[in-house]
Amino acid sequence: MGSDQGSPVACTLGTGDRAQRAARWEALTARALQEASRTERGLRLVFGADPGVEDELRSLVALERECCAFAQWSVSAAGRRLTLEVGGDSEEAVAAAQALFPALV
Repeated sequence: MGSDQGSPVACTLGTGDRAQRAARWEALTARALQEASRTERGLRLVFGADPGVEDELRSLVALERECCAFAQWSVSAAGRRLTLEVGGDSEEAVAAAQALFPALV
């Protein structure tokens, strides 16, 4: 696998911010998550595209790109489904990406 280009494999959020972010992810997954699975490079979460779900998902992904720069975050839409792919380029980054949502996969 390639390198993660020097990005530390760590989240840069403080404890309070982490709890607030986790609560947002929990609310979104409780509301719209349809599938969750590990992939070779990280994980895949599939959400139903109910009103407001795409905006919240894209907002959270933008925030995650800032604090978890070691991972690649992508959202794609197809029909009534939104797919979030989170992955890494090194073994350490893949393991960290897969550990981001331990209750789901």
